[in-house]
Order: sequence, then structure tokens, then C-alpha cells
Amino acid sequence: MKSKYHAEITRKALSEYFSQDALKTIIIANICQDRIRNQLGRDYIHFDSNAFESGFGYINDQHKIIVSSIDSKEYIPARKSFGRICHSWQDFYSHSNYVKLWLNIAGQSSPSDIDFNDDRIMKHPKLHSGMNYGLTDFLAILPGLGKIMKPLMPEDSHAKMNLDSPKSGSEFYYAYFAALKRTKDCFRKLILELRTNDINEEKIAGFKGQ
Repeated sequence: MKSKYHAEITRKALSEYFSQDALKTIIIANICQDRIRNQLGRDYIHFDSNAFESGFGYINDQHKIIVSSIDSKEYIPARKSFGRICHSWQDFYSHSNYVKLWLNIAGQSSPSDIDFNDDRIMKHPKLHSGMNYGLTDFLAILPGLGKIMKPLMPEDSHAKMNLDSPKSGSEFYYAYFAALKRTKDCFRKLILELRTNDINEEKIAGFKGQ
């Protein structure tokens, strides 16, 4: 998903819970996941190349950092880790065929109706994500050059499968709403996890910048 939409979704989902400064840290950490150094050899960050197991493992590792950091009142590292989690989940919907599989089951539905956590899709044997073909795939999503490269890419490539912007077609909006709902749910579950781990409300408020 393009950085513009990562930032927009994160802001819409979380602005009522975080101070402006705290939210800014989360958003910057989110969009920094798309730096070039994170594009090659780190498929787990973006759920590329069917890296579902390692992607979920990465999210779990970031959760552990959040809990330990908040408990130690180290709020900036916690916010950065939360931004990274949000980025990965947002990419899950825009880099996989989750939307297509859901539409095959749900039929005619509006984008805002999408179920972001449909167990039938999460466990679907045909759930897959776009393959990352390295430099050629990266070049195929660049403005201008992409018009030449994209038609030459395999059908299972990230360049062909991605729902990174409205230019990807109408399914982008389903990915957008699924990512928005998931981001809100990530916050809800994180707060529940913090309280389950006996993190007091003062520390939780500190994490939110309140």
C-alpha cells in the first residue's frame, strides 16, 4: 500500500486514542517500513511471497516489544513497534488475495462491509500473496517505468497482484476498509493485552501520549 494510504488509514483509525505527537511517531514508523532497505529480503514485513508464518511471527515479536517497553515507560519504542504492526497488517490486505477470496464468498457487497477477519479466508487453502521478484518487481511499481515493466511481470508477482492505490482497481477500496478495521482492532486488542499483563492505566495513558 502506498505510504499516503498507510498514513491516512492509521490516522483515521487511531486519532481519537493518541495525542498528535504520539500518533505522528506511529505514522512515521509505519511509513518507514517502506524504505528501500525493507523492500528486499524482508518479505515478512509486507506479507509478500506468501510469508504468512514469518509475517505473523514478526507481528508477535513487535507486540512483545510494546508490552515490555510500556512497562518500562519507554513509550517511543512502543509507539514505533505499534506503527510497524499496523503497516504489516495493512499490507496483508493490499498484498494478498484476501479481498478477492472474500468477494467470491460474500458476493455483491460495498467495501465498508468487508469482514477483516473472516476465518474462512484466513484459513483458505488458496490464500496467497504476491511474489517479490526483487529489483524487477520494485521497478515495476515505480511511476513511469512501471508502465513498461508491469505487463512483463508474472501474474503471481506483487506488481500484478498489489492493491496499493486506487489505480489498482475497485478492489483497492475493500483492502482499504479491511486495513482500517484491522488497525482499529489492533489497538483494541493491544489495550486488552496490556491490561491482561497488569500494565497500569498510567502507563497506558503514557503510551497514548495523554
